[in-house]
Order: sequence, then structure tokens, then C-alpha cells
Amino acid sequence: MPIRKMLLLGLTALLIATGLIALTCAVTSAQGPASQGEELLAKINEILANQKDIIEDLAAIKEELRIIKIRVTQQL
Repeated sequence: MPIRKMLLLGLTALLIATGLIALTCAVTSAQGPASQGEELLAKINEILANQKDIIEDLAAIKEELRIIKIRVTQQL
């Protein structure tokens, strides 16, 4: 009888270990390959560069508006 219990316990442990390994593999494959991370990083860098351009454009517009405000104020 103890041999059956040991075999049952061993089989149960093996099934649990197999399930955990399968779960780990599923999570790892769901994360995708590293190239997707690199593509995402490239997109983020592109967006950051575009945001910097927009900020520079807004600063230029703000300066132009300041100059226009000065001119209008002087004409009054």
C-alpha cells in the first residue's frame, strides 16, 4: 500500500510540475518576441521626436503672438 501512495504522490507532483511549466511557457509566449519590444521602442522614440517638434512649433507661435500683441498695443 505505501508503494501505491508513493506512486500516486509522485504522479500528482509530476502533473502539478507539468502544469506549472505549461503555464510558464504560455505566459512567455504571450509576451511576444523581443523584436516587438524593439518596434515599440522605435515607435515611442518617433512619437517623442514628433512631440519635441510640436513643442518647438508652439514656442515659435507663442513668440509670434507676443510680437503681434506688442505691435497692436503700440498702435493703440
